[in-house]
Amino acid sequence: MLTDKRWLLPVATALLFALAWPVRHLPSNRLAAAKDETALFAAQSWHYQLDDIDVDRLAATPADVLVIDYAKKQGKIPLTREDVARIKAGPDGRKRIVLAYLSVGEAEEYRFYWRPEWKTSPPDWLGEENCAWPQAHRVRFWLPGWKDINFAGTNSYLKRIIDAGFDGVYLDRVDIYETYEKDRPTARDDMIAYVEELSHTAWRLKPGFYIVPQNAESLLSNAQYRSAIDGLGKESLFYGIQATGVRNKPEDIAWSLAMLNRLRAEDKPVFAVEYLIDRHAMRVADNEVRQHGFVPTFQTRALDGKDPTAPIELSTEVGTPERTTKECPPGSSW
Repeated sequence: MLTDKRWLLPVATALLFALAWPVRHLPSNRLAAAKDETALFAAQSWHYQLDDIDVDRLAATPADVLVIDYAKKQGKIPLTREDVARIKAGPDGRKRIVLAYLSVGEAEEYRFYWRPEWKTSPPDWLGEENCAWPQAHRVRFWLPGWKDINFAGTNSYLKRIIDAGFDGVYLDRVDIYETYEKDRPTARDDMIAYVEELSHTAWRLKPGFYIVPQNAESLLSNAQYRSAIDGLGKESLFYGIQATGVRNKPEDIAWSLAMLNRLRAEDKPVFAVEYLIDRHAMRVADNEVRQHGFVPTFQTRALDGKDPTAPIELSTEVGTPERTTKECPPGSSW
């Protein structure tokens, strides 16, 4: 006796819909990565370190995601594919995600592309030095010369990162566009287009490659921008905009959360780093960050992997609001 199996079609359709829903916002060339149990959106912990890169220490660091510099020895010696593979294996041999830091808004004097003559005769895309971060220079990111160095050229920084075996990039200084908006009204749209072009270049070279910008959450109101990224890193969400350890203004926190939740609504992760120096404050902040569905980490402003509770002089530590206030002129856009 034959059984009526017409019920199978709606059941199968419903099942396929349920399986596809969590990855509905990912481009087709990302679905392979999304199936991995260690995919970016499944991460519960992360580590953020750009200075004092030590392969053995990083390989022993327990974290689902690591954001590290592409090179060691103060950014001068690139990590090898073997180095990156060791770090990706982790302390227990369980594969995790390793992203390489890539500044899209500043050129750094210690990178492979830097030329000494630029100090006196800069190219058209190179701007002034950052008063808060020595040896970092603002760039006119929309100009072809910088694009070629950063991601578009045959020997670009992005291509070197991909060739080294990293799983993705962590894009810093995306918010540089804000410093140009007064004189260049298209700066915001230029940055959205820049990140989109970088993303498609990366995905062409390595399907499944992750694109995670830092800050500039105002861009998340743009659907085109959200589709070009896989997550976001957010500095000082709850503390530290005005002074180290000081709670941010409620209206600032609320605004950032509203922007970040647009990304979380698309099942893309938010990685929050707070630069706190007190253990109790870290425990409180860890709970608050996780309540919002974000992934927390607590690091030094120097991002050197050291204990953030160790005593430091806030007015001289690079990156602190206290030092920035001291070194940068009043009203500075930095």
